[in-house]
Amino acid sequence: MLRRGIIFLLLATLLTGSALCNAPEDVTIITASQDVYISMGENRVSVYNQTEMLLCAVDVTDGNETEMISYPGAPVVQFNISSLNITDNDVAVLVLKAASMQKQKDPIMVALMSIGSDWDESSDYTTFLVNILPAWNIIKKSDATAMSSNTDGDSIFAFDVSQKLRDARAEGDKISFLLEAISNSSAEIAFLPRETGQGPCLVIMPYPVSTPDLAMQPDSVQPINSSLQTDQTTVLSENMNQTAQQTDMPIALPTIPAGGAIPVAGRFLSNQSLE
Repeated sequence: MLRRGIIFLLLATLLTGSALCNAPEDVTIITASQDVYISMGENRVSVYNQTEMLLCAVDVTDGNETEMISYPGAPVVQFNISSLNITDNDVAVLVLKAASMQKQKDPIMVALMSIGSDWDESSDYTTFLVNILPAWNIIKKSDATAMSSNTDGDSIFAFDVSQKLRDARAEGDKISFLLEAISNSSAEIAFLPRETGQGPCLVIMPYPVSTPDLAMQPDSVQPINSSLQTDQTTVLSENMNQTAQQTDMPIALPTIPAGGAIPVAGRFLSNQSLE
């Protein structure tokens, strides 16, 4: 929960600018330099580059009382971090945008793992298999500490990669990730690739520092509702003037005959006493 909270805090900062005391220039955005998706079936591996989507899919079928799982799509993304200076106080998030999502009754989770970076979009499948080996070892060991995941189900997927980015920067100038769909039934997500201009990107910024004393002052909240309060004051003033004018006018009250009753606001008003 803490990790997810940090991710949401970072994304909120991007939308609100300096609302959390971080200037926009403190935020670093790195777009993907390479992205492909790999199809891993039972007997073959295929690489798809320069496509209109990055397919992230899992295919679950039942046969001969056994469950067979294959991965028609597993996105692989690379970033150039040669100019990045990241510290222990920085927060880094990998974000991807889904163009579409298809799933059955079971929820879908996307897991992210670090892989080798000795590849580019023109590499063959054997090169990718060598670089993906670290990720397969993580999967076999079920090492959740080496994975990041997203299960929110909306179109924006965000992964905390702060430590992964620090480790990669200490070793070189590139970092690569493999994404894998996980579900108990077949599901697929189509992520937007870098060619669309809305592809995968890294967002890095210092951990936000706020000043509680300033946040508690009424003046810090005043500008948000100032226009609304002005409008409400104007309307209230107009209503009071209308009420004052109406007070000076004679009001004809209906006469209720003895023992009689008239309807008022859905009820009957009578002049009978309660004695």
